[in-house]
Amino acid sequence: MPGQPRRWSRVAGYTMMAAAGIGAAAYPTPSVRDATGPLVYLWATFLVIGGLLAAYGAVTDRWIGEHLGLPLLWAAHGVYAVVLAAALAPASAVASLAIGAFALLLFGRWRDVATVRREATRQACE
Repeated sequence: MPGQPRRWSRVAGYTMMAAAGIGAAAYPTPSVRDATGPLVYLWATFLVIGGLLAAYGAVTDRWIGEHLGLPLLWAAHGVYAVVLAAALAPASAVASLAIGAFALLLFGRWRDVATVRREATRQACE
């Protein structure tokens, strides 16, 4: 099964994102909390729910989990990248670029999963 290592690396990555969301809710970063106020908990919730949904999709090899979870994940990372960029500190700008790039990679994965969804729907209708 050639896809197994990729699949399990996605499961691990998505699970780690969910764990990061739990950590972010329990111990929000002061800079993010100061910049976003209570929205930091919405961001953390996006990480938890998105990570769990996407991990479920990867574990079961079903597109629906990733299709529902990935938008929450790339939105959370995209917002975090913008908050870091708004800090206007050189180190924050570098971190913003890295996290923003990761958000775009998650968006690209979501587009790939959406293609699988469309094809599955098309085949089911035939």
